[in-house]
Amino acid sequence: MAPATLVQEERTTYLNAGYGWKSWLLTKDHKRIGLLYLITISVFFAIGGAAATLVRLELVSPMSDLVSLDTYNRLFSIHGIVMIWFFLIPSIPTTLGNFLIPMMVGAKDLAFPKLNLASWYIFTLGGVFTLAAIIGGGIDTGWTFYTPYSTSFAQTRVILVVLGIFVMGFS
Repeated sequence: MAPATLVQEERTTYLNAGYGWKSWLLTKDHKRIGLLYLITISVFFAIGGAAATLVRLELVSPMSDLVSLDTYNRLFSIHGIVMIWFFLIPSIPTTLGNFLIPMMVGAKDLAFPKLNLASWYIFTLGGVFTLAAIIGGGIDTGWTFYTPYSTSFAQTRVILVVLGIFVMGFS
């Protein structure tokens, strides 16, 4: 008689609960939503870092060799807006708050998991509005939107960026 073998079932975790984009984009698991925030914020970090790299490369020589003066101002604004509003402010509360806090307090899940997922979609929509203004020509008002700079020229792209930050604030 052969000895009995134990068959271990594969544990279902947040990483293998479902496969494919649909399982990630329609999830109600707080750990997956925390990872979605981490990925989205990392993309914004890469965009802001690329703008900062171009700004620093332009400062290598005294003449404007790489980009024009207007483009330099726009890159500076893009870097500030993306890094402050879409990386620095939301990074810790969204990623660590979604991933760790429910486990730390002993909760199985969040109280409103669909609202948590909707918050990620709203955050992403605000980023899309802001990136649309950047792709459409950019703004050169700085990340603070200082009034003399942001109102002296009739730029509708400033309105789109402010709308993106306003929408992102709802998440």
